[in-house]
Amino acid sequence: MRRKYVFSYLLATTLTFTVIVTTYYLQKFHQLKDQVIDQTARQAAHQLEYSEREYLSFRSQFLSIIELLSHSRNLYDYVQDPSNENKRVVEEVWRSVALNQRWYTQIRYVDLQGNEQVQINYYQGNEQVEVAETLYNVSQRDYFQFASQLKENQVGASEIDLQREGGNISVPYQPTLRLFTPVFVDGVKYGYLVVNIDVWYLASRLNYSPDEIFRPELIGENGFYLASGNQSKLFGDLIESRQHYNLAKELPTAWSAMKEQPSGHLIENGTLVVYNGISLTPHQKLYLVIQMGPEQIEALTKRDVSELVQQAVLVVLLMLAFVVPATWLVMHYRKRSIESQLARAALSGMSAVIISDRNHRTIMVNDEFVQLTGLAHYSVTFKNTLAKLLGDKQLELMLEIFEHVARDHYWQGEVLFSKPNSDDEVTAILRIQSVLSKSGRVSYYISSLVDITERKKLEERLRILSEKDELTQLWNRRKFESELSKYAKLVDRYPRQTTCLALLDIDHFKRVNDQQGHDEGDRVIKRVGVILQDTLRDTDFVARIGGEEFAVILPHTSLAEAEMALNRLRVAVEIAPDLSVTISAGVTDLLADRTRSYKCADIALYESKTLGRNLVSVCSSSEEVA
Repeated sequence: MRRKYVFSYLLATTLTFTVIVTTYYLQKFHQLKDQVIDQTARQAAHQLEYSEREYLSFRSQFLSIIELLSHSRNLYDYVQDPSNENKRVVEEVWRSVALNQRWYTQIRYVDLQGNEQVQINYYQGNEQVEVAETLYNVSQRDYFQFASQLKENQVGASEIDLQREGGNISVPYQPTLRLFTPVFVDGVKYGYLVVNIDVWYLASRLNYSPDEIFRPELIGENGFYLASGNQSKLFGDLIESRQHYNLAKELPTAWSAMKEQPSGHLIENGTLVVYNGISLTPHQKLYLVIQMGPEQIEALTKRDVSELVQQAVLVVLLMLAFVVPATWLVMHYRKRSIESQLARAALSGMSAVIISDRNHRTIMVNDEFVQLTGLAHYSVTFKNTLAKLLGDKQLELMLEIFEHVARDHYWQGEVLFSKPNSDDEVTAILRIQSVLSKSGRVSYYISSLVDITERKKLEERLRILSEKDELTQLWNRRKFESELSKYAKLVDRYPRQTTCLALLDIDHFKRVNDQQGHDEGDRVIKRVGVILQDTLRDTDFVARIGGEEFAVILPHTSLAEAEMALNRLRVAVEIAPDLSVTISAGVTDLLADRTRSYKCADIALYESKTLGRNLVSVCSSSEEVA
């Protein structure tokens, strides 16, 4: 009879524990899926923020270029005297812009009647510029009608369209974005400057991501796809066979949310949609969108779910191994000892363990705790060990933990503490779990500490590596954007402390790659990077922001001092015995508006290039041209 009673008790206990574990891990599974979706949405939002910053930077460059070209003296000379010589000068200037910028597939001057007068075409694949021999009348095109309504110094943009040749869509498809502005000389309008931007090239820069699933798509204000990794979805408003590819029809709820909120994320029909609205012009709205279908979300959760299942199986096995002896002890002693609680905590995967009473006074710690914290058993017994670990500097965190545990009977998070007589800091995951009596009152608290110091150090090292340029070991563009933002805020707060921003570019670098090969090109870039570091001060920030482009932030430096420093740098490159290249630079004083400052430095760099290269040009932030 006694054996039957014990067997029934064991069976009931086993079933109870199995139901508890199953229920817990089912809840854990749903929480895990929600966490994966939230984390994925945050990563996607960060990618869209990066793409938006890139877009705003490109937009600023486009507007600067069209402003410079439409107000250039050589274009004024041509519109007033359309001779072949003046036309050739305009074509040469535009050729240089197209080759250096690589954004523009076409630059045109159109007269007031819609006749194309000057046109150059840039071909991205072979990096060639050709002067168009056949010119057309574009007076019936929508963008010409729009351009004719613009006032002096206004810039307009057409919707993204497919490139046309003589009124017909060019094949293969070449999407283009047209920017246009009227050309005025002494208050008289002569015609229009039209610049076509290569949308493929723009999209490749906007949707760059190390992870393919986070590459954004560009959606027009009517819901059609303008840029995507799947090019067969594009231009449904222009290509009849693709009209069904429309986000507004595919995901109407998400589309409505995109119309109402500038950014956000939601799930519709199992698809995660993360979006961010951008404005090409005040009248034209575009959207950067990242979509992840149910299969992609399932793939992201698959690894974590597999680990969760393994953990659940292990817990069940440990539970079964624990139930028989635990039940036997319950039958004989009818109470749990503190030592058995510590053993169960260890079975649950805890490393360093603290058992404390309802007032958080320590009753017992295990050997792993002593080894991790450096605190002996006797030094923490009957004391508030958590307060001793965190110290007075983390009093606010300690109070927050106690309040959370009192309310929810559980807390988990990262804590930082130092060992006695040591400056070494330990980062650990702290978990505190209440043990309740049958009446629902707290009997004990079981706390565990898992050392993650090495993991945090590794994460920090990986973070630093992610901010370094692999070729030159200088800082990369991501780090540059962060530092530029930081110094812009410092300038805003301390306006008397002058900081300068410089952009540098290796002159005629394409010739090095074409004539001597890419290995030599890489060597030249690395060598210029070394000269930058050796010539500038340790306090100056140096980054490689593009192929042969570099950026320098010079804190506590006036424009005159910055110009001298950059000229020393320019000369150092010019006289380097192992180099046959020169550099051009543009410098400006940094403002709180870092976008304007970058524009000023870029304009100065362009001036150096235009005036013959191997020069340092200055563009003060106070100049109206910026």
